[in-house]
Amino acid sequence: MSDAVFVLDGERFRPTEKARSPWSEAQLHGGSAAGLLARAVERFDNDPALQVARLTVDLLKPVPNAPLQVHVASVRRGNRIHVVEAALLSEGEVVTKAAALLLRRLDEEIPIDPPVAPLPRPERLEPSSLTGWVQRPGGPPAPPSFGREGLHTTIEVRWISGRDQPGPNKAWVRLPVPLVEGEENSPLVRAAAIADFTNAFSNRAGRSPVGFINADITLYLHRYPAGEWIALETGRVAQPYGLGISTAVMHDERGPIGAVVEAVLANQRR
Repeated sequence: MSDAVFVLDGERFRPTEKARSPWSEAQLHGGSAAGLLARAVERFDNDPALQVARLTVDLLKPVPNAPLQVHVASVRRGNRIHVVEAALLSEGEVVTKAAALLLRRLDEEIPIDPPVAPLPRPERLEPSSLTGWVQRPGGPPAPPSFGREGLHTTIEVRWISGRDQPGPNKAWVRLPVPLVEGEENSPLVRAAAIADFTNAFSNRAGRSPVGFINADITLYLHRYPAGEWIALETGRVAQPYGLGISTAVMHDERGPIGAVVEAVLANQRR
């Protein structure tokens, strides 16, 4: 049994149990797909002066728990901007796709805004899990499937704010295993895999009987994360007709590094 999320088998990526969604053994977690697409983009263009400033992942349909292939292509390459498209395919069918915007960093330093105060360091906080957080006192029970192994049980979580405290949910998250067996996770891969948890973390204490699912992941990065721990400072706005937006400011231990925006759709709990 591999301790990675995927195992590379020829030109296909074979998912392990750590890649799965909490909702079905037959589906993969959105973070698993996002991490794989991010890996494909940065390996396609390895110019060290170019940085992925935006990665948008469209979750077209549930990603099957089956071997996946990756296709990557350049849309437009200029001196300072490179636009790249990537797709995950299962049995020849596109199940998830991404568009990446790569921008060239400057050679010289320029004045920037004053730094933001860093968040409490993760090693000073109590270890926790996403599974325990979903089971909310007085709320509906967590689905039994949520205890099944997947990316949601693989990540490590340390909460900065309690679920009943006012303000946005804030938590440090770490992916402690390789996305692909035998490889070290790059900063971009870590950020992309963790970004999908924005919607899950943005639910304030689960007071509503209605949950939300995200149909996309848009990750903006002005700096790649340093270190393994990444914090999400999340929030959500929604309308009575069931559409909303989940957001997060993304931090590393030095300060903010970017933002996540997701379009969400009400998903009535049964």
